[in-house]
Amino acid sequence: REITMKTRNEIYQGEGAQLLRFITTYHSLQYEQVLRLFSKNRESIKSLITSLVKQKRIIYDKENGLLCDSQESANNPDYGMIASFWVLLDFKNAIVYHTDGEFPVKLNFFSKDEWYEVLYVPQEQEYLINHVMESQTKSDAKRLVVLETEEQAAKIHITGVIAFCLVDSSTGSVVKLILDVILISL
Repeated sequence: REITMKTRNEIYQGEGAQLLRFITTYHSLQYEQVLRLFSKNRESIKSLITSLVKQKRIIYDKENGLLCDSQESANNPDYGMIASFWVLLDFKNAIVYHTDGEFPVKLNFFSKDEWYEVLYVPQEQEYLINHVMESQTKSDAKRLVVLETEEQAAKIHITGVIAFCLVDSSTGSVVKLILDVILISL
């Protein structure tokens, strides 16, 4: 009987490359977000993360629960991206492809034949975001706008918005505020 050893890539089925792509694309993600991306095999992903940290290919900031691609990302995590990523995870099962966006869009994702943009609007930045979005060429994207407070919704005047979202980054819960500001929870 012949015994064959599996390579690390065979064990993780290419998930190492995928995981590295996600962390280098988004720069800082919460540890829990990464586990939810690979929800089918949490334990093997935890081992993979440990291995990548030991190899110094990613940084694990245990104090803040962040996985980062560089020390700079660990020192200055983009909490807008992290909040936006929680919104993306709500659509995880329907997503065909996702990637980062260009300011003020934090990320883009594609679901069947639809394109979505997730924007993050910090407090007191509503006018800036409106202005930047107004000056961009028209897009067919459906827009999900992450806000810090419900009151910001009245200050946002962007075309294509299908929902405003509030995110509790400590739990990953996303509350969608539909345009007439009726609260619904996922």
